[in-house]
Amino acid sequence: MAKGDNGKLEESNALMANGRSKPPVKQSFTTFIYNKQEGTFLGRSAKSWVQIVVFYIIFYICLAAFWLACLAIFLKTIDPSLPRYYGKGTIIGANPGVGYQPWLKEDPESTLVRFNIQDNSSYTKYVDAMENYVQKYSNINRTRACTGTESNSEVVQDGKLTDETKEACRFDLGIFKRQGCSKENDFGYKDGKPCIIVSLNRLIGWTPVDYADGEVPKEVQGRYKKGSIAFRCDGIYDPDKEIVGPIVYIPNEGIDGRFYPYAVMDNYHQPIAMVKFNGLPKNRVVMVECRAYAKNIEQETESRLGMVTFELELQDVTPEVEENP
Repeated sequence: MAKGDNGKLEESNALMANGRSKPPVKQSFTTFIYNKQEGTFLGRSAKSWVQIVVFYIIFYICLAAFWLACLAIFLKTIDPSLPRYYGKGTIIGANPGVGYQPWLKEDPESTLVRFNIQDNSSYTKYVDAMENYVQKYSNINRTRACTGTESNSEVVQDGKLTDETKEACRFDLGIFKRQGCSKENDFGYKDGKPCIIVSLNRLIGWTPVDYADGEVPKEVQGRYKKGSIAFRCDGIYDPDKEIVGPIVYIPNEGIDGRFYPYAVMDNYHQPIAMVKFNGLPKNRVVMVECRAYAKNIEQETESRLGMVTFELELQDVTPEVEENP
């Protein structure tokens, strides 16, 4: 490289360094942190730092205010007693599911009800689960005795109470006690005739639709009553059907439709029915399926729509007595 070229290169480097020699990297970084000559910290003067801090404080205050305003507007559109979307075509759906009791919290995945009539400790957990479930019906505050044509439809419209002072229909457990399904007789378990509670899931605004004359399914003919939801239980497979034995439905017509539609309200009494198995075989597992019947209840075996399944095993075995050492 010619001498003249070297001079031009040095001149260019000097210009890039504002006429000064380029400082070492360590010295340059230290100067960036704090430049004593220019009075800057991280490249900004004190005034510049104050300005940018004030700017971001105001910016985030405005952002938070905008977010809170949007949240307030959104909350104004929400009804705490009614989902925005419910019914057919929504995730909630329009087809009620069927549930049963006793269901044990300590074994939530199990659908087997196994008990030994010679060992009351084997069915105490089921009796307790049943009693805990029906205990809520003893609270009759904010409920009314509905007779004749009275029903919840008088106080519920469009999925919510027409007036907060209105009361739901009261559910009476007397019929179950008269049929031997109560705490007094261990819900039939001590006699080998267990009672199972069946019910529908709560769906806001749902009411049963009656079958027209001639449309009543053969499974519930003779028991179906307009305005009600009938149930039919049977073995799932042919061997189960052969041994499940006589079944009593309490009430015979199922759940009274006067307790619908459901809405969020104080002390709502969810209606139930009970199924009593009077002839279970001993020491055999019976797989049972219970279906609910109303015109607007769809039944689908694969997805278990409109039905519930569980197993019953009535044991008659002398419990082993532990010998004292």
